Amino acid sequence: MISDIQHPLLHQKIDQLSDGQAVVVGDFIDAVLAPIDSEPLPGTWLTSTTDWAEAFLARLRGHHGLSIEPLSTTQFEAAFNEACRTAGWQAEAASSATQRFYDTTVTADDGQPRKLSLKASSAKDMRPAKVHISKLTEAAWIQDARRLSDRRDRIVELFAEYQQTTSAIVMLRGFRGRDDFEVLYELLEIPTTIFASVARLTVQQAQSGTIKLPGGAAVPDFSVRIDRSDSKVTLTGIRLDCCLIHGRWGMNRAKAGA
Repeated sequence: MISDIQHPLLHQKIDQLSDGQAVVVGDFIDAVLAPIDSEPLPGTWLTSTTDWAEAFLARLRGHHGLSIEPLSTTQFEAAFNEACRTAGWQAEAASSATQRFYDTTVTADDGQPRKLSLKASSAKDMRPAKVHISKLTEAAWIQDARRLSDRRDRIVELFAEYQQTTSAIVMLRGFRGRDDFEVLYELLEIPTTIFASVARLTVQQAQSGTIKLPGGAAVPDFSVRIDRSDSKVTLTGIRLDCCLIHGRWGMNRAKAGA
């Protein structure tokens, strides 16, 4: 419970609100205090820290006090970094919006700096068992890769650099209307170690429109698409069992008979 000692001006500020402002603040407070359905999962380096989990969920609640839409990538980045700082960790956003590959560097209680790419998606065609990243990074070089071997070499170089630079991709998926929730969130982490199989890519495999990796696997871990028309790298079909699930939280369960 908030005390006057912790926030000496908070009650004074509330007393100064107009009726219209009080309604908005009341809705926001109701959202922050609203229960969230949480699926029991093993604790991870993120969610085993109570301060981080509480701070992140408070931001999810607060967002839905003002919007019915799932968090966008920009909103997720802000919520993620602030939750890390609330937990007492170092969270340093990349110095430029055009920083290649990663968006923030987090140093948690284990003292290990993690360079993380932060992404969010609420696409209507998301598949629960497969993860899709519509834009991993730019690939402007594809326009100049004329020789077959050039295409292969540039793909291998790109993923090697990505793996060396970035520890993991942390993604927030917002499923609309799933399991009777207004939004069911899933926070997952894709370790960049899964990209190691790209190093074994052959020239022939690199020419495919959709490159399944590892090559020759009966069930690929993921697939890569590099589109010459928009010069971007897309990842498709990432197996959920290749990912670390940090949490699943349901917002605003639909009432029976509604």
